[in-house]
Amino acid sequence: MKPVDTVAVTGAARGFGRAIAQRLASYGAKLALWDVIEEEGNLAATVCREAGAEAAFFNCDIGNPDDIKTAAERVLDRFSSVYAVVNNAGIHPRSAAIDVPLDMWNRTIAVNLTGSFLASQAFAPQMRKAQRGVVLNLASGRAIEGARNGIHYAASKAGIIAMTKTLALEWAQYGIRVNAIIPGVSETRQPLEAPGVTLEKLRERGTNVPLGRVGHPSDIAGMVMMLLSKEASFVTGQSIAINGGAIMLP
Repeated sequence: MKPVDTVAVTGAARGFGRAIAQRLASYGAKLALWDVIEEEGNLAATVCREAGAEAAFFNCDIGNPDDIKTAAERVLDRFSSVYAVVNNAGIHPRSAAIDVPLDMWNRTIAVNLTGSFLASQAFAPQMRKAQRGVVLNLASGRAIEGARNGIHYAASKAGIIAMTKTLALEWAQYGIRVNAIIPGVSETRQPLEAPGVTLEKLRERGTNVPLGRVGHPSDIAGMVMMLLSKEASFVTGQSIAINGGAIMLP
C-alpha cells in the first residue's frame, strides 16, 4: 500500500472498523468509511481528517445490495480507484438455535457474509483492471469453535473463511490478494452487549488466554496494516487468528 492509495472500510464508525480507519489515516491513506451509524461515522471521518488523511463517510447499510452498489459508485466517483476493501461490518444478535427466527438468520447472513461478498465484488472490476488490490475479511473465532446463542453468527463467519479462500483462488490471476482476520474476544461493543457482561468481566477472560489478556481493536488494526503492505505480497487465501493464543490454528 502506498500513502496515495484508497481503502474502503465497512463498519467504520465503531470498534475494529474505527481503529483500522484511524491507523490507516496515520499512514496517510485515503479513506472511504462505510457505516449505517451516520453521526459516529461522520465523527470517525473527521478524526481521520484531523490526522491528515483524506477521508469521506458514506452512509451504507451493508445488508442492502442496492446500498452497496450506490456506495461503491460514489466511492469510485470520489476517489477514482480503490486499492483495498476491509470488510469489517457485522452484527451479532443473540438467540438460542432452537428459537432463531428466520428474519434474524437472514439479516445476519445478509450483513456479515453477503454484504462482505457484494462489497468485494463491487470493487473487483476496478482492481482487476489495475492488476492489483487487496480484500480483507473479518471473520471470528466463533467460526471455528461455534457460538452458543449465535448459530447464525457462527455460520456467517465460517462462510467468510470459505469465501476468502475461493476469492483468493479466483482473483490471484488479477493481482488481487484476499485474506481473512480472525479476531479473538476483544474490548469492543459486541461482547459487552451480551447479558451480564461488563468491561471488568470481559477483561477477566484474559486470564485464560496464553498471552494473558483479551484483545484490543489496535491489535486488529496492526494486522490490517501488515496484510496491506508489500511485506505481505506473497500472502493470500489465509485466515490469520489474532487472539493471544486462545485458538491456535493448524
